[in-house]
Amino acid sequence: MNLSQRHLRLFVTTAAMGNISRASEALHISQPALTRALATFEQQMGASLFARTTRRLALTPEGERFLPTARRLLHDLDDAAKAFQAHTAALHGRVTLAVGSAFGATLLPAVLHRFVASHPGVRVCVIDDNSEGITRRVRHAEADVGIGSPVGDIDTLHCQRLLSAPLGLLAHPAHFQLSGTDPAQLAKLPLLKEGADTSIMQLLRIHGSPLVTQMAAGTEVSSLTIQLALARAGVGVAVLSALGASHRDAQDMVFTPLHPPVHRELFLMRRRDRPATPATLALAQALVQDLAQGPVSSGLRAEVKFEENLAFIA
Repeated sequence: MNLSQRHLRLFVTTAAMGNISRASEALHISQPALTRALATFEQQMGASLFARTTRRLALTPEGERFLPTARRLLHDLDDAAKAFQAHTAALHGRVTLAVGSAFGATLLPAVLHRFVASHPGVRVCVIDDNSEGITRRVRHAEADVGIGSPVGDIDTLHCQRLLSAPLGLLAHPAHFQLSGTDPAQLAKLPLLKEGADTSIMQLLRIHGSPLVTQMAAGTEVSSLTIQLALARAGVGVAVLSALGASHRDAQDMVFTPLHPPVHRELFLMRRRDRPATPATLALAQALVQDLAQGPVSSGLRAEVKFEENLAFIA
């Protein structure tokens, strides 16, 4: 006996319709073809499954007994086919994502938690770098996707803005009391120094901020975690974005936005001329969709503004 999914479907559908004409329409085959297929199926089963009358087809006792089994077999075959298709369609591969510490430590964990659960066949490699390094890595195809502030030559990149966060001062109230950003008060503060190639320093220089000169004498640190630890210890006051100030290590400190305001914008970047793999596109889409739905981290400062109605960059 050679039971095929096609014969089972023809039998079950015809039994439900009770009529060759209606069954052939539902199955999208001709009446003669359906009649021949049912006759072949009955020969394979070794029994008549239908009692034919002039008006309708009625199941024989053998057909009545076999119908529940045929339905179960057809259901199992359909489930097996769907499971196989889902397995073969599952995403696989490796995606390299370059991000800054602020984004990587606040927003990224929740996004990746959902992504890796939905796509277990995709391996994600996260690289921590500053915006200049992130832009360079994406431009040189060392990273498939980058999240940062575009720096330098970006003609080959597709950049989509994700969020905007104001710059400000972060201090522990036990060491420094900040009532505002009055220049006379700021001049007395020991500021932690950012690296010269960071996006924050570039923004301060573009806006002609006096903080650039003041930071030159401070302790220089390139790690967000260490920067927050030094601020908590009173070594100095950190100059960072509201996104960096949303880090859980900054929960007991006070963030004061600069005035006049200076905003740092983060973009999703990838090469225009480099075909993106399905895994890369899926990760980019996950990032865009999660941020479009609002903050994914409960510790985000209210000052961080997320782009609305983000479109997926295909």
